[in-house]
Amino acid sequence: MNELVKREKPRLIQGLLAKCNDGQWKDGDGLPLPSKMLVFGIDRVLRCWGADNDLLDYEVEQPGQPLPDVDELNRKIPEEEWGTDLNNQPRPPWERCWRVFLLDLETASVFTFINGTTGARIAAERLEDRIKWMREIRGTSVVPIIQLDSRPMKTKFGTKMRPEFTVVEWRERNAEHTAPLIEHQPDVGGLRPAVAENALKAPPEKKAKATIGKPVKPVTIQEELNDDIPDFGIKT
Repeated sequence: MNELVKREKPRLIQGLLAKCNDGQWKDGDGLPLPSKMLVFGIDRVLRCWGADNDLLDYEVEQPGQPLPDVDELNRKIPEEEWGTDLNNQPRPPWERCWRVFLLDLETASVFTFINGTTGARIAAERLEDRIKWMREIRGTSVVPIIQLDSRPMKTKFGTKMRPEFTVVEWRERNAEHTAPLIEHQPDVGGLRPAVAENALKAPPEKKAKATIGKPVKPVTIQEELNDDIPDFGIKT
């Protein structure tokens, strides 16, 4: 099996793990997670697992550098060195994962959700799409506050609950109050993860509850329908 590369790498996990099993969210210690958190980064990584389910290696997405081809990496490892999945079938060592960085706005605790399942891919890509389109409307400085949620998903084993990041609010980052929490800024399909920022200072009488940036106005009906599109000379 490939040996763990001894070079300097970005950390795989920031803060604590956030896990979603059958729609139930818990941290790495099995404790409940905050229901609402700020998303400050989304990217992709590759992980290599040993026969004993031990993590042997990983590759983190870097700006302008696509991740290696997973199938090509797995072809280089003899199948007798692979582990097995839950059905006792050979499991390719290398897997593609989706990673979401989360910040608890009450305690400033950081969590990392990382998973290679189809449900994780759907949840992360849906969130990426929402961020991309909101930034088209409101500018590149907006970041979402999400609720940790779940949705049903059909699988070959029946309907299962997958993770879902439900956006409940949008905030505008203040460039004067930013502090990066991740060690790199990969470009994911043209969408760079947002960096989290320090809570803005409130007047002394309002310091009980910190906030992140300014609330972003919801999308109006006119923006949704795009009523200002010209008719290009079409007559009725």
